[in-house]
Amino acid sequence: MLGRVRIGTGATACIYLLPPVLRGLRARMPGLEIIVRTGNTADILRLLEGNDLDLALATMPIPGRALQVTPVHEDPLVAVFPTGAAPDGRPLTPAALADQPLLLYEAGGNTRQIIDRWFARGGRSPKPVMELGSVEAIKQLVGAGLGWAVLPRLAVAVPDPAAGIGAAPLSPPLSRSLGLVLRRDKLLTRGLRETIAALRGAPGAAAG
Repeated sequence: MLGRVRIGTGATACIYLLPPVLRGLRARMPGLEIIVRTGNTADILRLLEGNDLDLALATMPIPGRALQVTPVHEDPLVAVFPTGAAPDGRPLTPAALADQPLLLYEAGGNTRQIIDRWFARGGRSPKPVMELGSVEAIKQLVGAGLGWAVLPRLAVAVPDPAAGIGAAPLSPPLSRSLGLVLRRDKLLTRGLRETIAALRGAPGAAAG
């Protein structure tokens, strides 16, 4: 056994970013035990600070002087809509989106705050018809024709007509940054070092 690494992250990164990273890591280090826990950023950071997690992959900004944060992935946000509903695939503005029935993340999370600030800069205040904690639930409801959403491109890498959804960029462009987060006093075991290196080398990882 090469020890154990406990990772905390959000559901979107867990579904769309981690699988190829962990598959490669398991192939290189078959004796490493990897545990993944999902949750919102605030809960994940509390577990990290309590040493119940070794590493977090979370949406920035990340508060806390005792934490070391390294940006590793820049994830554009896109408008997601029922297939055929968008006007010619043109980028969508806060004004254009605010007039649609919106399905947004639950209030309070970092990604929702980023989205709300984007609307505010465009002089609009979104009034969602539903707020959900699951990106997959939002996609299903959009595909059913119940509304439009703003989601990480990571979750809709290829618009999926079979699921009844399409995607278009935002204007002005919007993105969120995912950061690797550790306690500053964390002892870096070999397994943890290898996990950090694998996440930094993931497709779409930030340079430097």
